[in-house]
Amino acid sequence: MNSMKKGITWYIITSLLLVSLVIAVQFTYFLIVPANPKGVLATINIPAGVSFTRISDMLEQKHIIKNRLDFKVLAYLIGATQKVKYGEYLLSGSMMPFTVLDKLLNGEVVLHEITIPEGYTDEQIAQTLKAKGLLASARSFLALTHNETFIEGLDITAPSLEGFLYPDTYKLSKGLTPQEIIKKMVGQFKLVYSPDLQERAAAMGMTMLQVVTLASMIEKETALPSEKFLISGVFHNRLKLRMRLQSDPTVIYALHITDDVITRKDLRTKNPYNTYTHYGLPPGPICNPGKNSIVAALYPAAVKYLYFVANNDGSHEFTRTLREHNYYVHLYQRGR
Repeated sequence: MNSMKKGITWYIITSLLLVSLVIAVQFTYFLIVPANPKGVLATINIPAGVSFTRISDMLEQKHIIKNRLDFKVLAYLIGATQKVKYGEYLLSGSMMPFTVLDKLLNGEVVLHEITIPEGYTDEQIAQTLKAKGLLASARSFLALTHNETFIEGLDITAPSLEGFLYPDTYKLSKGLTPQEIIKKMVGQFKLVYSPDLQERAAAMGMTMLQVVTLASMIEKETALPSEKFLISGVFHNRLKLRMRLQSDPTVIYALHITDDVITRKDLRTKNPYNTYTHYGLPPGPICNPGKNSIVAALYPAAVKYLYFVANNDGSHEFTRTLREHNYYVHLYQRGR
């Protein structure tokens, strides 16, 4: 009887050892042999908050890995089941499982390059991001740019984030939240608005909001770097003399005009952003200016000009008197 028990015990032990050996061999094979040596790159979108089980299922369905259970065991053994970063990945079945997991843990997501032009408004930025597939909703992005609590959390004192979403070329991954994208853009603005510029603003008695507001007007008035300092000089001269700034772009912004064509009625519209009816700067920026315009706002040209009018070639004619200004207004309007 004892010999029979010993035989059964030996059989069980041997079976367990064989099963363990088979599992070990199979798992080792999983680790060292890719799912598909000739596999091509495939896009895998991993949403925030998804379970590792679901991730493993997705990878098996896309033939990135051979076996989702082995992949879960691998992740469990190295304590990685809760550390995968969400986003969009380019993965292939030709990659070793360790390589796939390493990419997920390091967040090696696909980066999409997007350029935000100088002078874009928050709304234009939101639409651009949405068109690129980087935003699910432009509305949620815009809501955040006007959220007082969120704005305060970014250490910005302004009625909105208009003006503080720095225009630049960014590399963004799909899956980023609107908050994360905005923080990147505001962070870039803070890098550009350097301590030297802050000191210059303090010396001129200007707040950051005033600087960016004036810079946004300069940005909208001209695309020529050589003219930005001249236009800044005109605006500074008018502010000192308590003259209305009379900047057409502020009217366009206030009335949400899309074709840049304004009428006399538009110029008379009562709105705090309308610099034809209100003295001083608008309550906030009218677009997101680039560095050249920000610098120009702080370093106006030492000129006595009080007026400027657009030529028909994209540049401007600067004058000191209203009489001269009216002459050129008539000249260029007649030439259109």
